[in-house]
Amino acid sequence: MSNRIDKTKLSLIAVAVAAVLFVSVNIIANNWFAPVRADFTEGRSYTTSTQITPVFTNISEPIIVRLYFSQALAEISPRHGVFYQRVRDLLQQYAKLAKGNIKLELYNPAPFSDVEDRAVGFGLQAVPLSQSGDTGYFGLAATNSTDDQQVIPFFSLDREKFLEYDLTKLIYNLARPAQPKIGLITALALEGKMPSPQEMQMTGGAPIPPWAIAAQIKEFFQVQTLGADIPLIPADIDMLLLVQPENLSLQTMKTIDQYVLGGGKVLLFLDPNPESASPIASLGGMGVTGRSDKHALDGIKRLIAAWGVKLVEEKVVGDIDNAVRVNMSANGRPVLSDYVAWMRLQSSNFDSNDAVTGDLKEIRIGTPGALEVVAGAGTTVTPLITTGPRSMRIDTDKFIGMPDIIAMFRDFKPQNKPEIIAARISGPAKTAFEDLPANALKESKQPIQVIVVADTDMLVDRFWVEINNQMGQQIIIPNADNGSFVSNALENLSGAPALSALRGRGVQSRPFTMMDDIRRDAEMQYRAKEQSLTSHLEELQSKAQAMQVKRDSTGAEVLSEADKKTVESYRGEILATRRELRDVQRALRENIERLQGLITFANIGGVPIIFGLILIAVAVVRHRRRRRRAGDV
Repeated sequence: MSNRIDKTKLSLIAVAVAAVLFVSVNIIANNWFAPVRADFTEGRSYTTSTQITPVFTNISEPIIVRLYFSQALAEISPRHGVFYQRVRDLLQQYAKLAKGNIKLELYNPAPFSDVEDRAVGFGLQAVPLSQSGDTGYFGLAATNSTDDQQVIPFFSLDREKFLEYDLTKLIYNLARPAQPKIGLITALALEGKMPSPQEMQMTGGAPIPPWAIAAQIKEFFQVQTLGADIPLIPADIDMLLLVQPENLSLQTMKTIDQYVLGGGKVLLFLDPNPESASPIASLGGMGVTGRSDKHALDGIKRLIAAWGVKLVEEKVVGDIDNAVRVNMSANGRPVLSDYVAWMRLQSSNFDSNDAVTGDLKEIRIGTPGALEVVAGAGTTVTPLITTGPRSMRIDTDKFIGMPDIIAMFRDFKPQNKPEIIAARISGPAKTAFEDLPANALKESKQPIQVIVVADTDMLVDRFWVEINNQMGQQIIIPNADNGSFVSNALENLSGAPALSALRGRGVQSRPFTMMDDIRRDAEMQYRAKEQSLTSHLEELQSKAQAMQVKRDSTGAEVLSEADKKTVESYRGEILATRRELRDVQRALRENIERLQGLITFANIGGVPIIFGLILIAVAVVRHRRRRRRAGDV
């Protein structure tokens, strides 16, 4: 009995000692190992990017960051509570990197308090917490020594994966003394505009708003819009951004030529088929392509030829492996088809060794052109973005009006070589002109730095962002890296530090590439058969109608018995062809659904089944071992 009591006491003591050790270990670990982190997420969403360290270590003036969060909000919405902890944690890391130049202040704004009044004064957004009128806050206000102010009115859960981008951008804008200045020349409504009389019906008379890419550029740069006819480029311009620069005057062309030869940097977007020129496209709809005049880009084409590249005339590039699947209407019924001229390009299509494209995951483009290297120019042309090998050049005439997407898919013939969509141009260059003043530059003083992109549609909102309005606040959610590409290119050319690291991590695409490839190949076979049957059906209908329209002067049909039998045979064949066409369409749908079902089953049920079979096998082996041992005994 005493032994049993002693064992009970020892057990209780052991439990007490274990509890004390557990608490002690947690306290010690919390104090000693707080800086130690392990982030196993694919995008490393909880790890501070090493590239942004200079943003904080180079801060030369104190910055006060005030984080406002109502604890009552966490009680109602635990997700906001977790998000707040992540915001606070990231700001604490930034404060450590800044070594005292960032001061973090945390506030819980109680109703009708001075703290709440200060939050409202900064422009923070209050959210209702109850029907009785209680409100809460979750925002940030930061100021520097010169009273410059940056505010996040409310931390939206939709932008949680872009938290590091938003916070670092805010600190960066307060810390740097001046923004680099960009000279913008464009024929597109990049910065918004009032609709022309021809556009009034399409827009309903409302102003065409600025594109999201324009707002993003202005977060980091000053932008000065220049015209298509300028005698010189202002001395304070750090670089040029040319977006579909149409109808440039000869003087402007020479001005840009001398600017580049003198060391000026240029980021150029030009497009043989600019859908972005259409107000409907700019506003987010898939409308009629906004075609430019055939010779509108002749001026800029002359310049880039001297720099070492040319835009292939009257051609759009399609890529069947990276095609975007779209909804459309065909013969009065909805159809899903791959639009080969719209692409979702992945990391394999980017130059992984270049600072502009090395970290990008996905870029979405529409009806891009193709760039070719000009022999003998003397410059070095490095592709930054290319299509896959199964690409094809398509005549721009096929995009007038509403394009026949199914026909493009059905008639696609891969040329088995990638096309260049964007390229970096560097090295020595010569002027594009001969009739220059004596003091003008005939060749570059130093290697030129130019990036050329054969697409403008990638800048349109619908290709890379979703825009939502929440409580009067516009929330921009990137779903592709188009904006990051533009920011990286501008940063790289202008030399503004650390901008290439300020990107929204978390834009990731995980398509079922194998299923897409199988579906695409099967659909191409079915589309070809569908076209053959459709053509045969139209031919039969034409023959039948041609025979039926033979009438005499009284209007009565004039058909022999043989003709009547021929018409009946045509009708029977028409019905059989229609039935076969429906069978083909149904087979295509069933084939795709079967493929999707198999892969879904393999992903959801395959692992449990394999695991169950392994357990059964292990159980059988153990059972046999036990029987063998029992037999030995």
